[in-house]
Amino acid sequence: MTQTVLDIRGIGPAMQIVLAKHGFVSVADLANSTVDKLIVTPGISEIKAKQVIVDAAKLIASLLSAVKSTKTTTKAKNKTKKTNKKTNKKAKQDKIKDKKGNKDKKKNKQKSKKSKKESK
Repeated sequence: MTQTVLDIRGIGPAMQIVLAKHGFVSVADLANSTVDKLIVTPGISEIKAKQVIVDAAKLIASLLSAVKSTKTTTKAKNKTKKTNKKTNKKAKQDKIKDKKGNKDKKKNKQKSKKSKKESK
């Protein structure tokens, strides 16, 4: 999700143009600015400059938080997939063992039947 200066409270399209003319084209530009640099921009008072800097920093922090959350969720999903793969692999191995075990049981039954017939 890309954020623009329009996402900052109190910044509209007209102010966006004025800020761009003064070199503030991104949220990061505003968050990393100082009050002294911002008040040179027409329409930006000292109070407004402080507010814009704080709001821009909050916007960046929320974006970083969302990215971290997404990464954490992705890691958890990947871990679950790995666990499921291991579980499925184990289940397949167990199924193969069961089939082999059943074959061995059948062979043993057949052998015992033969040996009983032969002993009679």
